[in-house]
Amino acid sequence: MTRSSENRPHWSAAMRDFDCLSVRKGVLHIEGVSTLDLAEQFGTPLFVFSESQLRENLRRFREAFAKGWPGPVDVLPAMKANTLLATRQVLSNAGAGADIYSPEELAGVLKTGVNPERVSVNGGGKPKDHLRNCVEAGVRITVEDVHEIDLIQEVAAELNKTAKIRFRVKPVVPNLWKRTDFSQMSVPIDLGIQVYKSGIPPEYLVEMGHRVFMMPNVELVGFHFHAGRHHPSLWFWEGMMVRYARLIGDLSKAWGGWRPSEIDIGGGFASPRDPFNKEFPRSEFLLTAVGYPFLVGLRGLGEKAYHAALSKILAVLTDQSDPKTPPTIEEYGRAVTSTLSRELAANGVDPDGIRLQLEPGRSMYGNTGIHLSTIKTVKRQTKPIPYTWVLTDTTYFFLAGGMLEHNRHPFVFVDQPEAPATQTADIVGHSCYADQIVLGAKVPDVNDGDVLALLETGAYQESSASNFNSLPRPASVLVYGTDAELIKRAEDVDDVYGRDIVPERLTRAIDPRP
Repeated sequence: MTRSSENRPHWSAAMRDFDCLSVRKGVLHIEGVSTLDLAEQFGTPLFVFSESQLRENLRRFREAFAKGWPGPVDVLPAMKANTLLATRQVLSNAGAGADIYSPEELAGVLKTGVNPERVSVNGGGKPKDHLRNCVEAGVRITVEDVHEIDLIQEVAAELNKTAKIRFRVKPVVPNLWKRTDFSQMSVPIDLGIQVYKSGIPPEYLVEMGHRVFMMPNVELVGFHFHAGRHHPSLWFWEGMMVRYARLIGDLSKAWGGWRPSEIDIGGGFASPRDPFNKEFPRSEFLLTAVGYPFLVGLRGLGEKAYHAALSKILAVLTDQSDPKTPPTIEEYGRAVTSTLSRELAANGVDPDGIRLQLEPGRSMYGNTGIHLSTIKTVKRQTKPIPYTWVLTDTTYFFLAGGMLEHNRHPFVFVDQPEAPATQTADIVGHSCYADQIVLGAKVPDVNDGDVLALLETGAYQESSASNFNSLPRPASVLVYGTDAELIKRAEDVDDVYGRDIVPERLTRAIDPRP
């Protein structure tokens, strides 16, 4: 559905493979289900997920990496990106592993029958009871902290078991000099990786390895490295694999030729309609900082000229060019496997037979989900600055992951999915904050009651939703073919206040004093 016209729908970024979204009889469908019917049946706001898209994404990751890697490959989708047990059950049924962070995420994935040996338990500062559960379950423990190995040995000895661990490493990557997407400022990826809290600094790794080799109840099986979504290009992944392989080679030599049986590359690959950090580009951020004195100076031209200038600058700041389509899963798999296997061999480590693991989050779940919302009202002003707001019944507090990452989600009005844009408006939520969901959106003629679909919301959005303004969080629905099933009910006011406790002394009497 790619168009060359500048007024083409914002959502129709190129999709080169299976897409759960389609237009049928002028209405947006997810798989075989009308989004208008979903909104009517389940109400809005509503999270909707495609089971077929999830299965297809898993298949493509497996095949792309298996094709280029000389050993077994495991896909461990990141539980944090989508904590719904139904979607996790789909993945467990299909034999996928899991990347988990918290004790609660571990409990969730184990409920679905996942193979514990394919569970990567990440995160720093793990408490003893969490480690005990990890050792008992037989999962892989990703070590983040220098002294964590001592606690693991203590717990494993108490249980008379062997704990299998990987070191989460933090390679030095001066070759990754482009700007990181994790910051709105011009910061190189290398610096972004160094200031990130996770990973064991290289200076401690050699000594830690020697200590582990002496521990009777701890077995070091490999390495883990998760950089995150710093850049959508293959250049980033190739450069990262070069330095990761070099570090593995250095440690192998320092440990007398020791060879890992597992290497985990983490996640961070872009989703197909990648919205990450697109809401307010860095160059525009800098423009506002540099231009502030200029804007203040414009006030000397008089109020009318000042507001006329502001209206033009606002159009520049909120405008969004068509995003570039990120690499495919197949291109990603080819770049990682070819680079990593080549560089490992160059650094004295034979990759043959080593188990390769990856932990996709946004790229596994992002395009599986949409968020449906109904327009409450369209509000306009003409003076002193012309402006339009499309007020919806959702909120960016239900899309908090995207707000923290400055996502600019593609969107479509579901009963006119290919209508040309006729106006510019901010799509906003109904909390008492500014609640700016999409700034300067190019929208068609819309009316109260129209239904909007925000795309690429399958990762990090439902799992990070909150209750600001005491708003109940939305329901979630799983679509498979022509069927739609509720997989998480909407909250009600009793759920919102269900954990509150009012001390009895406050309810016995009301003090009449002001």
